[in-house]
Amino acid sequence: MKRFNIQKALMLMAVLNVLVALLIIAVSVYVFVFRLEETSDPELFALPVVTLLSFSCVAVVVVMLRPMHLHNLRLRQAENSLEDLSKLNNVLRAQRHDFMNHLQVVHSLIELGEHREANGYIDRVYASIEKVSSMLRTCIPAVNAILEAKRKACQSRGIEVAIEVNTSLEGIPIPDWKLCGLLGNIVDNSISALSGDDKKAGRFMSIEIFEDLKSYRFRISNNGPPIPQELWDRIFDAGFTTKQGHGQGMGLAICKEILSMYNGKLWVISDEYETVFEGFVPRCHGSQPF
Repeated sequence: MKRFNIQKALMLMAVLNVLVALLIIAVSVYVFVFRLEETSDPELFALPVVTLLSFSCVAVVVVMLRPMHLHNLRLRQAENSLEDLSKLNNVLRAQRHDFMNHLQVVHSLIELGEHREANGYIDRVYASIEKVSSMLRTCIPAVNAILEAKRKACQSRGIEVAIEVNTSLEGIPIPDWKLCGLLGNIVDNSISALSGDDKKAGRFMSIEIFEDLKSYRFRISNNGPPIPQELWDRIFDAGFTTKQGHGQGMGLAICKEILSMYNGKLWVISDEYETVFEGFVPRCHGSQPF
């Protein structure tokens, strides 16, 4: 069943209110300019009041749009986080099942005296498990889940991805759902940059999450097409997008807004070799790491 879109309904109401208000203004202008001398109907003098009331309704609806939009955004991100958690749970269950099978293989190889083969087999299994276990170092399940989901998304598109997490994120001031939206939007932006037809082979992305004495930090880089330097600031403006015919240009703007709310910063550096999105949020709200 398709979900009722409150934001679109409110936007439609706002547009209708604007049209009605413009119609009343047009009638008012016509009456007072061309018909005022021909009639003494007192009801005509109520038109400006009706116009004012119409504009008031428009203002109320517009003011309601932003909190409703943020509510819908939070709801969608919560749903995405739950979906990512479910996918991560399935991955871990599959890993547990495979681990038992791998133990049986290693046990059999050792019994047969194939120690070199057993050692090589363990190395291959460890490398496979390390790809997921390296992302389970944070204390935030939703972040672990979204990292795994994005790794799978890169894998399905033939993009090589390296994920390095050197922090548990314990005590980070950003709420889980906002943090997931932040990381998810930037990674999706990088995936989009690497999905062009001009770079089919050797596509690579790196995701680093770490901390220092004063802040929590992340660095997400890709070897996609460079972003011209004159656009480094503009790509964080709401509505601006470099995707021809695609997207609404809100993802990076939302990321910058989230970090700004907690005294953090987000910036990009790009050249012919790689594009790097880097940001931080101070450990304590109100402090600055620099």
